[in-house]
Amino acid sequence: MMELKLSEIAKKISAQLVGKDLTVTGLSTIDNPKPGTLSFITSKKLKKRLADCCCAAVIVPPGIESDRHSLLVKDDPYLGFGLAMRIFHNTHRYPQPRIEPTAVISDTARIGHDIYIGHNVIVKDNVQIGNNCVIHSGVFIGENSVIGDRCYIYPNSVIMHEVTIGDRVAIYSGAIIGSDGFGYTKMGGGFIKIPQVGVVVIEDDVEIGAGTTIDRATIGETRIGTGSIIDNLVQIAHNCNIGPGCILCAQVGLAGTTILGKNVILAGQVGVAGHLTIGDGTIVEAQSGVPKDLPAGSVVFGYPARDAKLSRRIEAIISHLPDYIQRLRNLERKVNDLEE
Repeated sequence: MMELKLSEIAKKISAQLVGKDLTVTGLSTIDNPKPGTLSFITSKKLKKRLADCCCAAVIVPPGIESDRHSLLVKDDPYLGFGLAMRIFHNTHRYPQPRIEPTAVISDTARIGHDIYIGHNVIVKDNVQIGNNCVIHSGVFIGENSVIGDRCYIYPNSVIMHEVTIGDRVAIYSGAIIGSDGFGYTKMGGGFIKIPQVGVVVIEDDVEIGAGTTIDRATIGETRIGTGSIIDNLVQIAHNCNIGPGCILCAQVGLAGTTILGKNVILAGQVGVAGHLTIGDGTIVEAQSGVPKDLPAGSVVFGYPARDAKLSRRIEAIISHLPDYIQRLRNLERKVNDLEE
């Protein structure tokens, strides 16, 4: 069990300690507090939760006082709690470096040092894997793919041929990177498949959620920018280019050749039509459909996605339409009666 003084934690998360410099043994939530632990609240509205909280200390925003607890004061308490989580817990579990005997690794593959390769991993010809990587059981890595240093690949992920992955990338179970793009065209009475001969490039510090699919380019590359975070069950089609620092939440779907600028946020179940550009810093709210380009700094909602405030006004009006229609009919009857 790890034990830390509050003064140590305060220094590491850039918070101000108010009260006794207690020792805490872990973390807990304000909904399920545990004695001797550190918790957090995000706003003054939650101050009343401190009255029956048995935690030793709480991370709070400025302006909150407590006679019962030591406090770590930070402008963004949730960030503070996240940083504290990183102190008490590793993001990933690191097994002892070794290659399990059931792994199948090509003689032409180049493997770095201090690496773990799990049972039934398949590493094909001319693959390069960097140092300090963890590759769990059942992972497939196709020909000529390159994986950087300190990558962490969870069980049963698939990395197809000619995929380039940067440093410190995390790929969660069931993700498939480098499958063929959805390229077909009509011929006669049916369809023919267009060969998908491009590549996928994943830059440094990217996270790719479980069950996510990132298709290779038809020609050229599909690219995911540095520091982007992709949730579970996201579909990224051929030739998409995701800028740095983007967040794509669960069940987002990008059609081919979608371009996202930097720091774009697509909330859950957003769909984006192909061959579009979404500008830097844009936020697309949940379940929206984007049929056209969006300028930088947009905040949009609905289908078709439009300014979020306008969209909500339209939604509010739609909910009253039956009443408005009835009132119009009543007025129409009165006008007709007057004319008669």
